[in-house]
Amino acid sequence: MFFDSSSVLEPGTVTAASVVRFAELVKKTATSATSSGKRKNARRKKLNRIIKEQTRYAKVANLRAVAMTLTYENLTEFSSKHISEFLGRLRRALKRMGHSLPYAWVLERASHLHYHLLLWLPRGYVLDLAKLSKWWPFGSTWVQSCRSVKAWGRYMAKFNSIAQLPKGARLYGYGGLDQDGKLAVSRVVLPRWLLALVPVGHRVRRCPGGGWVNIATGEIHCSPYRWTPWGAVLKAGPSSCD
Repeated sequence: MFFDSSSVLEPGTVTAASVVRFAELVKKTATSATSSGKRKNARRKKLNRIIKEQTRYAKVANLRAVAMTLTYENLTEFSSKHISEFLGRLRRALKRMGHSLPYAWVLERASHLHYHLLLWLPRGYVLDLAKLSKWWPFGSTWVQSCRSVKAWGRYMAKFNSIAQLPKGARLYGYGGLDQDGKLAVSRVVLPRWLLALVPVGHRVRRCPGGGWVNIATGEIHCSPYRWTPWGAVLKAGPSSCD
């Protein structure tokens, strides 16, 4: 979309109305289809990295991949606690055998609301279908050995029905990463300018007042860019976190 900057704020004629129009334009641009597409790509990138790190760990721990779908018969039964309770039961069953549970899930809605899951289980461990039906009493379950983790991961990461999900529902979740995996996943979503400043192996988190803080050194990094309706542009002068 092309924006005529002169129609928004003409030099020397900054009025209350023009400021309001400018603010509305920024808001519309920030929530445009392009911005939505970037968020979807960021989610896909993160989920793909999660699965990549779990695959690496699985080779060391001798785990096998299992694909699973948990479907709701009735949408009105949905609760965000259900997936946590299901995984908690499976995790406890594996813990008694001395195993952890790496997993990833995505919530999706087609004709029915359902979860797609990727589970990493010990070789030789067989899921009890009778127990699964008790652990998931809200509809049907589908389980199959995952022959292609990459293909199942791509299928999970479609993220095509976000607008159809129940209000407040989480889109995806994961767990069971080792420390190297957690670090890799935390860095994959960082902006490029920040990755160039933060050494490999260092973690960062957002500052309440803006910018990012290096947890290891305490150094605060501020973006060299500022947002405009026409895209991100480099700030003039030293970068600040305003």
